[in-house]
Amino acid sequence: MNPRRRLGIFALVLALLGAAVACGNDAPATTAEADAGPVTIQIGTADDDPDSPGGIAIMKLVELVRVGSGGEVLIYPVWQASGQESVEWDQKIARMVKEKQLGMGMVPARAWDTEGVTSFRALNAPFLVTSDALADKIVTSSDLSTELMSGLEAAGVTGLTLLPESPRHTFGFRHALVRVEDYNLQTIRTPHSVLNEATFRALGGKPVDLTDSSFVQGVQDGSMAGVESGFLLARGLPAPSTAAGNVTLNEKVNTLVINPEVYAELSEDNRTVLQTAVKDLQEWVLANRTTETANAVAFCNLGGKIVTASAADLAALTKAVQPVYAELAKDAKTQAQIERIRTLKQSIQVPAEDLANPCP
Repeated sequence: MNPRRRLGIFALVLALLGAAVACGNDAPATTAEADAGPVTIQIGTADDDPDSPGGIAIMKLVELVRVGSGGEVLIYPVWQASGQESVEWDQKIARMVKEKQLGMGMVPARAWDTEGVTSFRALNAPFLVTSDALADKIVTSSDLSTELMSGLEAAGVTGLTLLPESPRHTFGFRHALVRVEDYNLQTIRTPHSVLNEATFRALGGKPVDLTDSSFVQGVQDGSMAGVESGFLLARGLPAPSTAAGNVTLNEKVNTLVINPEVYAELSEDNRTVLQTAVKDLQEWVLANRTTETANAVAFCNLGGKIVTASAADLAALTKAVQPVYAELAKDAKTQAQIERIRTLKQSIQVPAEDLANPCP
């Protein structure tokens, strides 16, 4: 039986496990001296609470590091570190880690292409990584995952691991965005990313990066046609929406990064503790995150709708983004990674629990 369980259960368990560690924004901001008490590191995220998928992973890391170090290293989460009303929220976390305003950060891989990192482009290519099973295979292929994270050093951070979260879809407020024609000149909220935005423009849409209040206003006045998200997060959208369950743009994969100076300041023993915790964290996330099927059912139970795109619609969507692939192919390394991922995709069988079933 697959060991993944319901999200809420783990939020409660992790909250109890992390009770001994303060989790507020007033936690110490820098690594403490070894003789002045426990080493403390702040980890920032754009997520607003520990019940989000990324938040649950962070709380597990807090536990693993605290237990592994015997309390000598304490990690303090900073929720919504980029601000409550923010655009480029992921990029702000990345820059805060680079500038040592945060010791560590949880940053989606898609966000790094605005910071000069090109090594994640194959991972986020449109309609390529379309299942948790494939994402899991990619991040556990040590040579491929190392290649993907290789660009982070140039952005001023050190990559620790990759943590898949969930497949991403487009959720339409007036109707499902299933056909290429459905995207024509439609405004769609998209987390800031050069590649993601290029994908939506290739489909004919108008991607925008908005604050939460501007997004809600756009939904209310009808100017916002849709949003790019995952089923778990889409349960909190400001209006009912419809998604095509078999149209998967890509998989959201989070990068866990640390400031190089903070990492260097750790003792050898504490670096070993962190490395072990990070390895254990990836294994835990892969085993315990909720499935696409379960997330889709929860979305439907709260009033969402899921439809299925036809084979002809899928073919048309794939054809529409070929200019994006032509641009990606100009970089030989990216093209080689795309081919590697295509080969991996052919080698796996997607389990039923990775599929989002339609609901009226």
